[in-house]
Amino acid sequence: MLKRFLLGLLVLWSGVSLLGEARRALTSWDARAEWEAQPDAWRFGSPPVDRLEACLDDARRLVPPGARIVFAAPGEPPDRALFATRWAAYLMPARNVFRPGEGKARYVLSWRVPLAGPDLTGVRPVRQLPGCFLYEAKSEAKP
Repeated sequence: MLKRFLLGLLVLWSGVSLLGEARRALTSWDARAEWEAQPDAWRFGSPPVDRLEACLDDARRLVPPGARIVFAAPGEPPDRALFATRWAAYLMPARNVFRPGEGKARYVLSWRVPLAGPDLTGVRPVRQLPGCFLYEAKSEAKP
C-alpha cells in the first residue's frame, strides 16, 4: 500500500513538474516578438529586423534615391550601432547610409530614440516613423 502511494506521489510530482516546465517554455516562446537579439545575431524574419524594415520602408518613401543618410543609434554601444547601421545600409541599397562622424549628409535617421543635444540646431525633425525618427539637415551637415 505504501509503495503504491509513494509511486502515485512520484507520478503526480513528475506530472506537475512537467506541466510547470511546459508552461514556462510556452510563455517565453509566446513572448519571442519582444526578444531583443544583438544586431550581430539578427536574421531575416527576426523581430528586430522586421522592426528595422518597417522603419526603413517609410524612410524610403521620404528620402530620395542616392541621398546620404546618417544612421544614428543613440544609447547603443558602438559595436551594436555598427551592426545596426550595416543592416540599414543593406536594406536601403539605393541610399548611402553611414554612421555619425563618417561624413556629411542631408538626412539623419535615429533608431528607436529621438536625437537630443545642443549640437542639433542645424537639424529639423521631418517625421516620426515606426521605430525611428527622420530628420533633415538645413544644409548638408555633419551630425
